[in-house]
Amino acid sequence: MDIPIYVINFNDEDRKNKMIQRFNSIGFELKFMDPVYESDSRIKDSIPVNQFKDGIPVNQIEKRTWSIMLQHLDSIRHFYETTTLSHCIVCEDDILISKNFKTDLPNILQNFNQLKLDILLLGYLIPFKIESNSYFKQKSYQYLDYPNDLWGSQMYLVSRAYAKFLLEKYTINYALSHLDEPYSPDWVITKNGNKAILYPMVAVEEGGTKTSNESQNNFHKRCFETNYDSNIHI
Repeated sequence: MDIPIYVINFNDEDRKNKMIQRFNSIGFELKFMDPVYESDSRIKDSIPVNQFKDGIPVNQIEKRTWSIMLQHLDSIRHFYETTTLSHCIVCEDDILISKNFKTDLPNILQNFNQLKLDILLLGYLIPFKIESNSYFKQKSYQYLDYPNDLWGSQMYLVSRAYAKFLLEKYTINYALSHLDEPYSPDWVITKNGNKAILYPMVAVEEGGTKTSNESQNNFHKRCFETNYDSNIHI
């Protein structure tokens, strides 16, 4: 199926190689955009040095988050400006993917269009199982609306129209004029438009993080333990 899959990776060759192997094993090639460094002119020349948030200079807080957000947007921009395709997928570099994803994807796309979605989360963070819903169920998957306190941009599917909306609205100038709001994927990309999650998710985060925050690590671990299925995810 002709749908580009972009991976957010910041010079982590081990993660990159694992992702390539996993997706190649189910018949997909991946696209890797260049990392966005904190020295990128969009960041270095934009984040004000003399503004503060919670007593800490904004430029110290935001650089890493902005670099991640910009790599997501660069991926979406590549899709929008260099292809004429109707959808793209963006994912993080530490996910386990369903071995059934390629065979399920045509039906997922059909339902995406039937529901007139802008974004469908294929992987996200949730530490409990969803037992039932009244929104939409098709074969083995449920399509559910979700609240703003659901987090994670581990893997998502977006329409061409939504890509255009994101690129036009969430510019650096927007971020600078909304410093009281996080400029990050799971605050911005996943929280607009006609949105839904796919459940069970086809992409499950491995469960580890690159942070020393124990509560964050425990949360990610619980999400993995709840959603990983050794018979499905590779």
